[in-house]
Amino acid sequence: MKTNSLPLLLLLCIGLLSWSSCVDDTDDPLVDSLNYDGPNFTAPNNGIGFTTFAAYFPENEVRPFIGRTLESVEFWLERIPLNTNVIIYDEGPDDLAPGDEIYRINLNNRINNTGWITHRIPGGIQLAGGGIWLAVETEIDAVGQSVGCDQGRNYSPNGDRLQTPDGTWTSFNTITGSEQINWNIRGLLAVE
Repeated sequence: MKTNSLPLLLLLCIGLLSWSSCVDDTDDPLVDSLNYDGPNFTAPNNGIGFTTFAAYFPENEVRPFIGRTLESVEFWLERIPLNTNVIIYDEGPDDLAPGDEIYRINLNNRINNTGWITHRIPGGIQLAGGGIWLAVETEIDAVGQSVGCDQGRNYSPNGDRLQTPDGTWTSFNTITGSEQINWNIRGLLAVE
Protein backbone atom coordinates (compact mmCIF):
# COMPACT_ATOMS: atom_id res chain seq x y z
CA MET A 1 0.00 0.00 0.00
CA LYS A 2 2.85 2.36 0.79
CA THR A 3 4.45 1.94 -2.63
CA ASN A 4 1.14 2.65 -4.41
CA SER A 5 0.68 6.04 -2.66
CA LEU A 6 4.24 7.24 -3.38
CA PRO A 7 3.61 8.09 -7.09
CA LEU A 8 0.40 9.88 -6.13
CA LEU A 9 2.24 11.90 -3.48
CA LEU A 10 4.98 12.79 -5.99
CA LEU A 11 2.41 13.96 -8.55
CA LEU A 12 0.67 16.05 -5.91
CA CYS A 13 3.97 17.69 -4.83
CA ILE A 14 4.99 18.44 -8.43
CA GLY A 15 1.57 19.95 -9.10
CA LEU A 16 1.76 22.17 -6.02
CA LEU A 17 5.29 23.32 -6.82
CA SER A 18 4.49 24.20 -10.42
CA TRP A 19 1.27 26.00 -9.43
CA SER A 20 2.89 28.04 -6.67
CA SER A 21 5.87 29.08 -8.79
CA CYS A 22 4.06 30.40 -11.85
CA VAL A 23 3.82 33.98 -10.52
CA ASP A 24 6.66 35.91 -8.95
CA ASP A 25 5.20 38.30 -6.37
CA THR A 26 8.36 40.40 -6.31
CA ASP A 27 8.06 41.53 -9.93
CA ASP A 28 7.41 45.27 -9.94
CA PRO A 29 6.22 46.95 -13.10
CA LEU A 30 9.06 48.63 -14.94
CA VAL A 31 9.09 52.38 -14.40
CA ASP A 32 10.35 54.56 -17.21
CA SER A 33 12.33 57.60 -16.21
CA LEU A 34 14.01 60.72 -17.49
CA ASN A 35 17.47 60.69 -15.98
CA TYR A 36 21.18 60.81 -16.76
CA ASP A 37 22.52 59.95 -13.33
CA GLY A 38 23.93 56.79 -11.88
CA PRO A 39 24.11 55.88 -8.18
CA ASN A 40 24.77 58.71 -5.77
CA PHE A 41 28.46 59.28 -5.15
CA THR A 42 28.72 62.60 -3.31
CA ALA A 43 27.54 66.21 -3.46
CA PRO A 44 29.65 69.29 -4.18
CA ASN A 45 30.05 72.08 -1.66
CA ASN A 46 27.85 75.05 -2.45
CA GLY A 47 28.02 78.63 -1.35
CA ILE A 48 25.58 80.20 1.08
CA GLY A 49 22.16 81.04 -0.36
CA PHE A 50 20.00 79.63 -3.12
CA THR A 51 21.24 77.29 -5.84
CA THR A 52 19.08 75.55 -8.43
CA PHE A 53 20.30 72.17 -9.69
CA ALA A 54 18.70 70.93 -12.91
CA ALA A 55 18.70 68.25 -15.56
CA TYR A 56 17.53 69.26 -19.02
CA PHE A 57 15.89 66.72 -21.30
CA PRO A 58 15.66 68.02 -24.88
CA GLU A 59 12.74 67.22 -27.16
CA ASN A 60 14.48 64.21 -28.76
CA GLU A 61 14.79 62.55 -25.32
CA VAL A 62 11.20 63.33 -24.32
CA ARG A 63 9.68 62.30 -27.68
CA PRO A 64 9.45 58.55 -26.86
CA PHE A 65 7.30 59.47 -23.84
CA ILE A 66 4.83 61.86 -25.52
CA GLY A 67 1.38 61.24 -24.07
CA ARG A 68 2.81 59.77 -20.86
CA THR A 69 2.48 61.39 -17.44
CA LEU A 70 5.42 62.64 -15.40
CA GLU A 71 4.31 61.26 -12.04
CA SER A 72 7.11 62.26 -9.69
CA VAL A 73 10.53 63.81 -9.29
CA GLU A 74 13.16 61.91 -7.32
CA PHE A 75 16.39 63.49 -6.06
CA TRP A 76 19.20 62.88 -3.59
CA LEU A 77 19.83 65.19 -0.64
CA GLU A 78 23.18 64.93 1.09
CA ARG A 79 22.09 67.36 3.81
CA ILE A 80 18.70 68.86 4.68
CA PRO A 81 18.66 72.46 3.41
CA LEU A 82 16.83 75.43 4.94
CA ASN A 83 14.56 75.52 1.87
CA THR A 84 13.90 72.97 -0.84
CA ASN A 85 11.73 73.48 -3.92
CA VAL A 86 11.02 71.14 -6.81
CA ILE A 87 10.62 73.13 -10.02
CA ILE A 88 9.72 71.95 -13.51
CA TYR A 89 10.36 74.22 -16.46
CA ASP A 90 9.29 74.15 -20.06
CA GLU A 91 11.98 74.08 -22.72
CA GLY A 92 13.59 77.46 -23.31
CA PRO A 93 14.47 79.26 -26.55
CA ASP A 94 17.85 77.48 -26.57
CA ASP A 95 19.67 74.72 -24.68
CA LEU A 96 21.30 77.12 -22.22
CA ALA A 97 18.36 78.14 -20.03
CA PRO A 98 14.84 76.87 -19.34
CA GLY A 99 11.60 78.45 -20.44
CA ASP A 100 8.54 79.15 -18.31
CA GLU A 101 8.07 77.55 -14.93
CA ILE A 102 5.23 75.02 -15.19
CA TYR A 103 5.32 73.56 -11.67
CA ARG A 104 6.78 74.55 -8.31
CA ILE A 105 6.32 73.22 -4.81
CA ASN A 106 8.05 74.02 -1.55
CA LEU A 107 8.97 70.85 0.37
CA ASN A 108 10.31 72.44 3.57
CA ASN A 109 7.90 70.73 5.97
CA ARG A 110 7.99 67.43 4.10
CA ILE A 111 11.71 66.63 4.19
CA ASN A 112 13.00 65.09 7.40
CA ASN A 113 15.74 62.79 6.13
CA THR A 114 18.61 62.70 3.68
CA GLY A 115 19.07 60.27 0.80
CA TRP A 116 16.53 59.70 -1.95
CA ILE A 117 13.51 62.00 -1.77
CA THR A 118 10.50 61.35 -4.00
CA HIS A 119 7.92 64.04 -4.65
CA ARG A 120 4.68 62.91 -6.31
CA ILE A 121 3.19 65.56 -8.57
CA PRO A 122 -0.56 65.89 -7.86
CA GLY A 123 -2.32 64.91 -11.08
CA GLY A 124 1.03 64.53 -12.85
CA ILE A 125 2.26 66.50 -15.86
CA GLN A 126 1.33 65.29 -19.33
CA LEU A 127 4.34 65.14 -21.67
CA ALA A 128 3.08 66.71 -24.88
CA GLY A 129 6.35 67.24 -26.74
CA GLY A 130 9.21 69.65 -26.41
CA GLY A 131 11.95 69.49 -23.82
CA ILE A 132 11.60 69.68 -20.06
CA TRP A 133 13.83 70.82 -17.19
CA LEU A 134 13.64 69.06 -13.80
CA ALA A 135 15.12 71.16 -11.01
CA VAL A 136 15.68 71.18 -7.27
CA GLU A 137 16.32 74.54 -5.64
CA THR A 138 17.96 74.60 -2.23
CA GLU A 139 18.96 77.26 0.25
CA ILE A 140 21.76 76.65 2.72
CA ASP A 141 23.03 78.92 5.50
CA ALA A 142 26.65 77.75 5.47
CA VAL A 143 28.97 76.40 2.80
CA GLY A 144 28.06 72.75 2.45
CA GLN A 145 26.41 70.02 0.44
CA SER A 146 22.81 69.64 -0.68
CA VAL A 147 21.82 67.91 -3.98
CA GLY A 148 23.83 64.79 -4.76
CA CYS A 149 25.59 63.71 -7.92
CA ASP A 150 26.99 60.58 -9.50
CA GLN A 151 30.58 59.92 -10.61
CA GLY A 152 29.87 61.06 -14.17
CA ARG A 153 30.47 57.71 -15.85
CA ASN A 154 27.51 58.46 -18.15
CA TYR A 155 28.17 62.19 -18.21
CA SER A 156 25.71 64.32 -20.15
CA PRO A 157 26.24 68.06 -20.57
CA ASN A 158 22.50 68.36 -19.86
CA GLY A 159 22.71 66.55 -16.52
CA ASP A 160 24.71 69.11 -14.52
CA ARG A 161 22.88 72.41 -15.02
CA LEU A 162 22.97 75.10 -12.33
CA GLN A 163 21.30 78.41 -11.72
CA THR A 164 23.62 80.45 -9.57
CA PRO A 165 22.40 82.89 -6.90
CA ASP A 166 22.66 85.79 -9.38
CA GLY A 167 20.17 84.05 -11.74
CA THR A 168 22.65 82.95 -14.41
CA TRP A 169 22.29 79.43 -15.84
CA THR A 170 25.49 77.47 -16.37
CA SER A 171 26.79 73.94 -15.79
CA PHE A 172 28.91 72.38 -13.09
CA ASN A 173 31.44 71.41 -15.75
CA THR A 174 31.72 75.03 -16.91
CA ILE A 175 32.27 76.26 -13.35
CA THR A 176 34.91 73.66 -12.48
CA GLY A 177 36.49 73.37 -15.92
CA SER A 178 36.95 69.61 -15.66
CA GLU A 179 34.45 67.85 -13.37
CA GLN A 180 31.93 65.65 -15.16
CA ILE A 181 28.95 64.66 -13.04
CA ASN A 182 25.19 64.31 -13.34
CA TRP A 183 22.87 65.56 -10.61
CA ASN A 184 20.85 62.84 -8.89
CA ILE A 185 17.56 64.22 -10.26
CA ARG A 186 15.10 61.90 -12.01
CA GLY A 187 11.65 62.21 -13.52
CA LEU A 188 9.57 59.07 -13.01
CA LEU A 189 6.77 58.35 -15.46
CA ALA A 190 3.46 56.74 -14.57
CA VAL A 191 3.20 53.07 -15.46
CA GLU A 192 1.30 52.52 -18.71
